[in-house]
Amino acid sequence: MKTLLWVAVAALVVAAPVLVLAFAPAPDAGSRSVEYKTYNGYAESRDSGLKGDASFLAIPSRTEFTRVLTPVLTPRGTPDPVPKDAFDTQFFAAVIKRSDVLWDYKVEKVTADDGTLYVRYTAKMGEAGTATFHSPLIVSVDKDKYTSVVFIENGKKAETVKVAK
Repeated sequence: MKTLLWVAVAALVVAAPVLVLAFAPAPDAGSRSVEYKTYNGYAESRDSGLKGDASFLAIPSRTEFTRVLTPVLTPRGTPDPVPKDAFDTQFFAAVIKRSDVLWDYKVEKVTADDGTLYVRYTAKMGEAGTATFHSPLIVSVDKDKYTSVVFIENGKKAETVKVAK
């Protein structure tokens, strides 16, 4: 009888995380769809001061944008221009991955709920090289009273950042 009890306890310990995930709401469940625009042709600025394998950013101003990101010519063409007055009406969020591969991003959807912006995207690694690449994903949305941005990469919550006031 004790063996059966221990087997039942072990089964619950193993199954509990799966059950919690199965019945937990998705990170952006119940939120409204938000129109967005992506910007290509940018790289991390040498003076950004950011470190680590990745950075997740809520960018409130043009000054912060140009401190962190710089336009570059790429094999894909010229950079998408950010209009001069973009920060009057737009809010920017970005991911920058640093590694020996170029990352390819695809935004799946952007949603919002109670002041939280959710950016759901896929990130795929390219082939490894000999250089270090700083690959950004840049997304803009209409300004709203966002207090945080949740980045959901390949179906998993990657990071939550607070929006500076």
